[in-house]
Parts: sequence; C-alpha cells; structure tokens
Amino acid sequence: MIRTEWSETIPGEFPITEWRSFPLQIPSDGFKKYILGSLPGGVRTGDVREDSEVVHLPVYVGEDICDARIFDEVSGGPTLAKRLAKIPVATIATKACGECSSSGVQTQSLSVLPVWSDGTSIVLELEWYEGDPMEGNINPEWYIQASPRLSVREGLQKLKGSSKPSSIADKNRCCCMHINPVSLGKHVLGEGHVYSCSSPSKTWPQLWKFDTHEKMLNAIDKLSEAFDHTFK
Repeated sequence: MIRTEWSETIPGEFPITEWRSFPLQIPSDGFKKYILGSLPGGVRTGDVREDSEVVHLPVYVGEDICDARIFDEVSGGPTLAKRLAKIPVATIATKACGECSSSGVQTQSLSVLPVWSDGTSIVLELEWYEGDPMEGNINPEWYIQASPRLSVREGLQKLKGSSKPSSIADKNRCCCMHINPVSLGKHVLGEGHVYSCSSPSKTWPQLWKFDTHEKMLNAIDKLSEAFDHTFK
C-alpha cells in the first residue's frame, strides 16, 4: 500500500496553461460560460466564484510503502475520517490541447475527477477556446460544467469519455495527465512517464505526457484497475 500525508489544503485549480487560473469549481446550476466579447477587456458573463463551490485539494508530502496492518493502525479514527470526508483523497486531471487548422485557433479541454473517501466522485470539465481575430473576436471564451455525484467507477468512465480534444479542433497538439497524489501516478503508470511542469503548482507538481490520445485513455484504464482494489 502507498502511504502519504498532506501538509495543507488549498483551493483547487484546473491545470490549464494559459494567462489566468481557473478555480476548480462546481457551478450551482452545473454549468457556466464565460464570453469576453470582441473588444479588448470585453464583458465577462458571471463571476468565476459566484454561485459555485470551489473544491479544495490536499498538498501531499512524502510517501512510503506499508502493509495493510500498519496502514489501518495509522489511518483510523473519527477525527481523520471527518477531515477525509471534506476533501478528495485522490484527483485525476486530463488535458487535450488541439488546434483548428483552418483558423489556427488553439483549444484546451480539461477534465478533472476528484474522488472522496466515501467512494463518490464528480467530473469537472473546462473547455477553453482562443479568440479568432478573423471573426472579430480577440478574446478567449471558456465553459465549465460539473457532473452529478457518481460512484468512482462511473466517474472514471465519464472521465474517459470526456478526455478528448475540443470538437472544433481537428489537429491534436498534446495529451497529458496530472495526478494528486503524485505517488499514485508513479506507482500505477511508472516513473518513465513523469515530466516536470514548466510552472509546477502545489497540487499538480508533475505530469504524464502521451503521444497519442489512445495512450492517455489506456492510462485511465490502469488507474481504474487500481481504484477497483480500493473502492468496491
């Protein structure tokens, strides 16, 4: 068994590589859109933190291997159980970057699966589109949506279905995955797939890159097998 611990919890963010951050939020109505308009600065519809719940993620530190008996001895107790109920114990994020060849518009599609200790999960999706000056729109737009609460198995299947390039992209630029805690990714996917992020965060310090979309989906299948042993 892998044992790790967290030093703190902080507001989660989508691991998007753009000019601003996007809180890992659950919109109250399940969906939000942001359209900045055609002028510099534009007009944003809504507010990122308005009528939404931001998911907090643990900052994990250290890791070791222990047997089931030792794990049970150090992980029990009502205090810990109460803390675990509020934050995800593991979170998987996928990202597919694409391009529309006719216009050169860049896109990023991100899907994030937080998993809680009670065996439930949700899938949060962020679609980001670069502005197209040829259409009079120089500002990007983005859409965030959240699934209802799902079992871990259902969440992993939905993650697999949503982990794909944007529908407007016909050219794939990259596919990658982030995993919190990192130790889960290393033990399931292997050390050879780990790359350092150009601007690492506390919750997404490393990533796994894949040269094809199919290989990223295969990685989700491997993680699903690992979760099957934990969440029945």
